[in-house]
Amino acid sequence: MRAPGHGHFDMLRAHLYAPTFNEAVGTTEPYRGTDHTVAVMIQLAKGLVDPRAMVHNALQGERSIKFRRHTEQIVNNLRPKDYTSEIIAISKWWGNAGRYTRDPLHVELIRSPDRLLDDAVAGRLLVDCDDLALAIATSCLTIGARTQFVTVGFKPRFAGQPKVHTHVFARAQDPKSKVWWVLDPVAGRKTGDMLRRVKQYTIFEVDR
Repeated sequence: MRAPGHGHFDMLRAHLYAPTFNEAVGTTEPYRGTDHTVAVMIQLAKGLVDPRAMVHNALQGERSIKFRRHTEQIVNNLRPKDYTSEIIAISKWWGNAGRYTRDPLHVELIRSPDRLLDDAVAGRLLVDCDDLALAIATSCLTIGARTQFVTVGFKPRFAGQPKVHTHVFARAQDPKSKVWWVLDPVAGRKTGDMLRRVKQYTIFEVDR
């Protein structure tokens, strides 16, 4: 079946469908605001999660040897102690690993870093900004980089009004220069433009 005006577009054939990728690990629950979402992301990145919600007896996030080994492959060919290049390489790898896809309309979808990694390696990764921020932050943590999540809003916040943040990204610090690098594959080359449009923001320390 071809979609008119869209070139060679073919529907997914049955023999290409892989049911194993429906066995996701993570949470789907009503959206409770960015603070709640980031709190869950921090727990997932550090591997501090309710074991009933994750794979039985499997270490997750920063505690996952699989995730560490994956990150080692990303930075393997860089000069030793070139921490900025490590951080940038991680962001670029994850930015190229999947297709941007929005969350469900009425729930917040948060998957474990290891599930994101499995889907990325299999070429079946569909992510939004919080997925990418979580995966990037976890990779950075596994190689010892101090990491933060930043949520931002693009409209002014007036006195007495709640904050309205619609985007999240990760930052990581080069320990030598102390520079914080914004790691946002969603904004990509337009990261500078995105930052200039920010009217309100909150920084969340992953280390705490």
